[in-house]
Amino acid sequence: MTDIPGQLKPTMTPEAGFRRVAKMCCDAFALHLAQVMAEENPEGPHRARVALRRLRSALAGFSPVIEPAARREMAGQARVLFRSLGRLRDADVLLAGCVDPGAVAGLSAAADRTRAEVRVEMTALQADRFAPRLLARLQGTDWQRSSKRGRRWQRRGLDRLGRRALRQAWQACVDHGPDLTTLAPAPRHELRKDLKTLRYLSEYFAPFWPGGRRDRFLAHLRSLQDSLGALNDLVLARVLDAGPMPTQAEADMLATAGQSWTALLKTGPWWD
Repeated sequence: MTDIPGQLKPTMTPEAGFRRVAKMCCDAFALHLAQVMAEENPEGPHRARVALRRLRSALAGFSPVIEPAARREMAGQARVLFRSLGRLRDADVLLAGCVDPGAVAGLSAAADRTRAEVRVEMTALQADRFAPRLLARLQGTDWQRSSKRGRRWQRRGLDRLGRRALRQAWQACVDHGPDLTTLAPAPRHELRKDLKTLRYLSEYFAPFWPGGRRDRFLAHLRSLQDSLGALNDLVLARVLDAGPMPTQAEADMLATAGQSWTALLKTGPWWD
């Protein structure tokens, strides 16, 4: 398995681990925000949102050593930017997936309008200052939890913190049930979000428990995410009435996702 940017090392303290992950997320967000502001490449808003979601996943996973008020503040700021960029991401997805030639011009114009609006929002929200401000704050200690519980988690080390984070993320996914093919679009979307948190935390803590089981788990997880992502795009297009839906393709994606979910459940946690 190749090294993933932001992966943690067993020798790191929890604070150093969070700083490393946060820097990776902030650097990626700043890079792709620049794309959003200057280009029409749909990868810009997509990758910027991924960076923000990775950061929010890290904030959840490292919560035992982060001051609750600081965590809520950082997560809240990231959420506002994430949602604003989501409007542009949806517009780009609809345009890319349009199968009705007569609708392309309208969707293209709508995407251009949304892009202009989101750029205004990013400027008003001072999005370009989000990453440097957060990284500057993390150089201090006011964000660290100073309670007995926080100090106890600091002493326990990064491996135990990682195991806790992965267990919680896994349980959130398992709680959706063993058969995702029976889930309605809304709860299926919630599962998709929980799986993203699990994937990012798994990638961060991958070096702690190496082996074939870990690699199989991550392969099934990525396959599942790919299927659910494509399925979500189809559902989004239906909701916004962006042309005829390829129902057979949707059924195939759902079946593939169901198989990956079953395989993931069978593989089970690799960190215990």
